[in-house]
Amino acid sequence: MTRPRPYIFLATIILLWGSNFVVARILSGLEPIHVSGILYAFFRYFLGALTMIGILLFQRRNPKEMYQHIVPYSRPLLLSALFSAIFVIATHTSAEYVSSGTTSIIVNLCPIVVLLFGIFFLGEKMTPVKVTGFLLGLSAGIYFLWSSWAVSPGFEIGIILALIGMFAWAAYTITLHYLGGADRYVVMTIKHGISSLMIIPFILLFVIDGGLLIFVIDIWTILGLLFAGVLASGLAYLMYFSAIDLIGAPKASSFLFLTPFVSLVGDFILGEPLQYFALLAGIIAILGVALVRLSDYKES
Repeated sequence: MTRPRPYIFLATIILLWGSNFVVARILSGLEPIHVSGILYAFFRYFLGALTMIGILLFQRRNPKEMYQHIVPYSRPLLLSALFSAIFVIATHTSAEYVSSGTTSIIVNLCPIVVLLFGIFFLGEKMTPVKVTGFLLGLSAGIYFLWSSWAVSPGFEIGIILALIGMFAWAAYTITLHYLGGADRYVVMTIKHGISSLMIIPFILLFVIDGGLLIFVIDIWTILGLLFAGVLASGLAYLMYFSAIDLIGAPKASSFLFLTPFVSLVGDFILGEPLQYFALLAGIIAILGVALVRLSDYKES
């Protein structure tokens, strides 16, 4: 009999990752603006890296052994850090233009892209369930994008940024296939750290291009960034790795399609305008993603 602990972990992770989109929207997209999306992205991973370092110190890891272990994975690790940096910049900058539910739904369509990569490059089989999930997710996702495109001025910028984030997260997910033998805690710590450094040039380019950076130091900014870095990017990964150890990666990841629903609840609480046909299309798209994820789990 499976103990409830991994499912408690997964429920907490879904709540943290879904709420992170909402927190980013509150701080970066709704008046008064507390912090620019790109700065939110930087501090999320920077604080996440510090949190993961603290976890490794608590585990009393040997730095030399960690270095020797990670050297063979240096190339996919650097790629994963780059894609992760692009993902976090795009998604949290999109919070300046679109609701948290919109961004979350678009980002969580990435399993459709990963599925295509697996079929064409990794030789994975296309089962009837996967076909159904793919067609459902793709068609409903396209309609969601089309119906959401021109809701308000600047909305299309947010959609484009969310799409960039989706493809970047798909690419990051693919790199994890080539990091399968590496220590997850070490990989995530180094990835967070390198991604933080990679975000800095984007910040400089943003400033040079005339962009305005906002960073209001108050209790809400501090609490929001601590939530994003320590909880959503530190503690959440610790629980996710623990859940993987207990029930396996395919089963653990199969529950993550629920994340957008947390963000949609956040939109409702914030009073964000809802486009009901677009919302319905988004929910159907996520259900298609759920079929793809559940199919992966059943085949493992």
